[in-house]
Amino acid sequence: MLRLQWFRLWAVACVTGFGLSAAPTAWAKADLFDDGPPLEITLTAPFPALVKSATSSTNPYPATLTVSDGSGPAQSLPIELSPRGMTRRTGGYCRFPPLALKFDKASAHGTIFHGQHKLKLVTYCRPGDDYEQRIVLEYLAYRLFNVITPMSYRVRAAEVTYRNADGKGEALRRFGFVIEDVDDMAGRNDRDRLEAASKQVRPARMDAKAAARAALFEYMIGNLDWDFLAGAPGAPCCHNSRLIAGRDAKPESADGVVPVPYDFDYSGLIDAPYADVPEGLPVQRVTDRLYRGYCVSRAELPAVVEEYRAHRAELAAVIAGEPHLNPAFRARASAYLDGFFKVLDDPGRVQRDIVGHCR
Repeated sequence: MLRLQWFRLWAVACVTGFGLSAAPTAWAKADLFDDGPPLEITLTAPFPALVKSATSSTNPYPATLTVSDGSGPAQSLPIELSPRGMTRRTGGYCRFPPLALKFDKASAHGTIFHGQHKLKLVTYCRPGDDYEQRIVLEYLAYRLFNVITPMSYRVRAAEVTYRNADGKGEALRRFGFVIEDVDDMAGRNDRDRLEAASKQVRPARMDAKAAARAALFEYMIGNLDWDFLAGAPGAPCCHNSRLIAGRDAKPESADGVVPVPYDFDYSGLIDAPYADVPEGLPVQRVTDRLYRGYCVSRAELPAVVEEYRAHRAELAAVIAGEPHLNPAFRARASAYLDGFFKVLDDPGRVQRDIVGHCR
């Protein structure tokens, strides 16, 4: 009997020990996108070479990332930095490209980036407060959609310092943010990323309510630069959005497909100086709203409209409570959000401007 009791105690201790040793891995990965203070990040890399090559190449460069989340001493780890994106990288307007951060599993162990492999970093476009405010607004666009649904990309704000590896020139400090990996976002929602060709997934295969939520979000922020089912000519699905579906689903047979939007710099909420209205759409300015959701979601729209109305105070608080926004940009963003709710509060306008514009 004593031997049996001893064995049971030993077994419990082992299980408990394994549980405790396994838990930090899961927690560390989740901690990155917890609602914590902005990360303090310093990137040291051959930035002159990286920026010069960015318009024609996304080749990686060796770099060092030093990070602190405010809960302990700063930690440094080697990473690879790659230019990424299209418009901001190749359009000739931005002086600095968005970046991809690639982590080595071993070196990231024990840091806030534990378990991460590759993350998008949204960087500054040009020096100057006006441009930085627009990066803050893009960060808030992601946060606004987080209020509506967990099937959205989480983001973490960062104060990023850029240092040249050769030590020349002054370091530059700017607001930025990292975006959750698509597979982590899908897995968090018990789904998988669905890789599909342009227009391979039909509208009837989408989760009608989730598609309505996403389309109404794009309408709220005044974004026209997206498509949930098609990519640009010659590109796979989808333009500025990703599809997620049930585990191991196939594009030709998946049902309940959920579109998850990203990349909002062309939206009216941000009103970037380089943003244009996509060709062929009947609006004059990027700040003009046009509903472009699919008619397959028409029956779900009244309920989704009420969801947004129910979250009005939370959505307004996202903008009102952001310390990085200056008063002028906060007032402008709040007024733009109010314009959206003026439509939702008017049943006639909902029918005319939203339901009546489905495609």
